Amino acid sequence: MSTENTEILYKIIELQACIIQGRDINTMLHKDKAFYHTHTKADIISIYVNENEKVNVEYIMEDHHEFKDLIEKYLFSETSISWDKFMQNCENHVSLDKHYHHVDSLYEMYKDLIAQKNARALSKELPIEDAIIMPLFSFDHKETIGYVCFMFQQKVEIERPSLEEIRIIFEAILRPLYDDHFSIIYSKCVRVDEHLKLLTEQERRITKKVLEGRSYPEVAELLNLSINTVKSHMKNIFKKYNVKSKIELYNTFTARP
Repeated sequence: MSTENTEILYKIIELQACIIQGRDINTMLHKDKAFYHTHTKADIISIYVNENEKVNVEYIMEDHHEFKDLIEKYLFSETSISWDKFMQNCENHVSLDKHYHHVDSLYEMYKDLIAQKNARALSKELPIEDAIIMPLFSFDHKETIGYVCFMFQQKVEIERPSLEEIRIIFEAILRPLYDDHFSIIYSKCVRVDEHLKLLTEQERRITKKVLEGRSYPEVAELLNLSINTVKSHMKNIFKKYNVKSKIELYNTFTARP
């Protein structure tokens, strides 16, 4: 991306400020939906990320929710698609030298991920003229943290440099939300209570072990506590940080501002 394109640069700065403030990723994406559509000429833009080793297709920018309804019907009607399988499918198509893949139907995009009859039905219900899939990379470019797909329902002249600029914006949004330890994207970036000031000393010890990925029995053994004591402390910890599960606790303490 040329540094002369100040509109894109300002957009990145604006979005990263929103991330620091703890804004939800879906809110940020949809706030500028018209900008992304105008800049790319795409009718539908979808972002695929890893969520607990499953594909999350929650981040969809379209006008009529048609694509969202159809993928829920055909892709996730019975089971979730594993992230590894999805990644392998994308890597089979995206050439390493070009970093993009072109398809002209949803059948071509999903035929290796779902039953071919479902892929055909999906493609028939939502015909497209073109689609471009691009990977989104981590800060060090060593890991793919997601994919973005630009779909065009009408025949238009696709300008790949414009798609690349928007791809960079999405990358700038997702990178600070990506946890390389758990390999997941958080929905928002919260400020981290680095010193666990809300917790008692015992709760701090337990929380640190849980954040290392230890199970409750392991925590109990390591800290010479009963498992019921650990569970009791965890209830208090959840209450103090207004969370309901360990994964939400990971989100609170490991998402980076």
